Amino acid sequence: MSKELPLSAFVTKANKPRPALGSIPMLLIGLALIGLRPESATAQQQVGASWSVPESLAVAADSPAGVPQSPAAIYQPVPPSPMRALGMITLMNAAAVAINHEARDIETAGPETWWQNVRGKGKWIWDGNNISTNNIEHPWGGAAYFNVARGNGMSFWGAAPLAVGGSLMWELFGEVTPPSRNDLLITSLSGINLGEPMLRMSDLVLNNEAYGLNRAWREAVVLIFNPGLGLTRLSRGQMWSQEPNAPDRRPDSLRTLAAVGGRRLTLPSYRHGEQMDLAFVAMGLQYGDPFGPAAVKPFSVFTITAELASGPSTTVTELGTRGMLGALGRAPGPTDRVNGIFMDFEYQWTEAYQFSEQSFGIGTLAQTGGVGSWRLFTDVSAELSPIVASSDRYAEQAVSRDYDYGAGVGARALAQVEYRGQRLLSAGYRGFWTATYNGASDSKLIQFATVEARLPLIAGLSAGAMYMLYDQRTTYSDRISGHESLPSYSLFISTGR
Repeated sequence: MSKELPLSAFVTKANKPRPALGSIPMLLIGLALIGLRPESATAQQQVGASWSVPESLAVAADSPAGVPQSPAAIYQPVPPSPMRALGMITLMNAAAVAINHEARDIETAGPETWWQNVRGKGKWIWDGNNISTNNIEHPWGGAAYFNVARGNGMSFWGAAPLAVGGSLMWELFGEVTPPSRNDLLITSLSGINLGEPMLRMSDLVLNNEAYGLNRAWREAVVLIFNPGLGLTRLSRGQMWSQEPNAPDRRPDSLRTLAAVGGRRLTLPSYRHGEQMDLAFVAMGLQYGDPFGPAAVKPFSVFTITAELASGPSTTVTELGTRGMLGALGRAPGPTDRVNGIFMDFEYQWTEAYQFSEQSFGIGTLAQTGGVGSWRLFTDVSAELSPIVASSDRYAEQAVSRDYDYGAGVGARALAQVEYRGQRLLSAGYRGFWTATYNGASDSKLIQFATVEARLPLIAGLSAGAMYMLYDQRTTYSDRISGHESLPSYSLFISTGR
């Protein structure tokens, strides 16, 4: 169920399997739904960040004085329009069907395959796509569905079902192949988990009061980075209309991190346990303050990390988000302890192993000390993981891919020491026990342990070192249990906190 479009796919072929008729009904339905009026012009909507931020954190200046602004003196949120959102999602899927046909010579689905998929005669399958297709491309597609809904005025909780609906629509009506269980789960859950951070990061770039080239580059960046929101703004004329910004579009706390360095990996035993040296670039963002006075809303507090590496097989080696869905029993005002519900997405594909998970957690964030002095931060939670992907040396013999799918429970613990807001030392643990859904194994215990130290230098730079251990214990019904313990060592220079 991949929507991957390699560059070679854009070469037009002479022979098409059949006309792209499967996209026509979806196109007509989408246009009809977009034509419907929103149900309410006064319903509330959560757009962008939940808290305000000092103007010093703005990405760039607003329009200069004397430039005409929108007649509306008060920010007016977009009224919720679920039918319009569903219509745009339908159009997106119709466009994907047409592109698959025209660019990739893929046979398009039609009434016969639709009926088979709806009736279940085609069966739901576990597909054999590689882990980056299933855990990078599908989350990105799910985030587009989600942000079409958010851009059309839906709240976080209102947009989530539309992300699921967009994925289900694609699985049932977008392809001739049977629908995929893993695609539905991953596109929906990771799309939501990635979509809301993408929306909030887009709000850091957008400025509805800007004009000219300043406005153009902002809208272009969002259109590329977050096409679901960008296309929605284009369809509504928001790309060029000047109007007040949402008062809560920026968080009250924003910390960024960038690092560049080298890493030595240990390869698994079936690759002779050799070592490999790589260069990497890592980026991170910590959005919102869970201990501040404002109420916690879905993803008003989150972290997002990404990493690129120089390995021969992979480029995007890490992508992850961790956001709070809400706080439990919290009194108004600042605090040093927050109990909350979390939603997590994580993807790792190194030269040594493959891993991805979507999970929900319940846990506690706590701090001791203050930002202006010594501070100890801790994060402890228990987790439920509905789908986990993990490397398996025997998987290709059983399921035509090199990793298994499972589900299970997990736990995490992190302790971090800071001085005057600068991270100095951190140690963390994460573990997942999974029963295999589809693959070669019966069950797995997957554990990560990390220790990191940083030494502040000058101009906001730090020198750092990190040790990480990936440990996987696997049981099989037809062979001896396996155990891989794969350490890595990193040295890096970082900026930010």
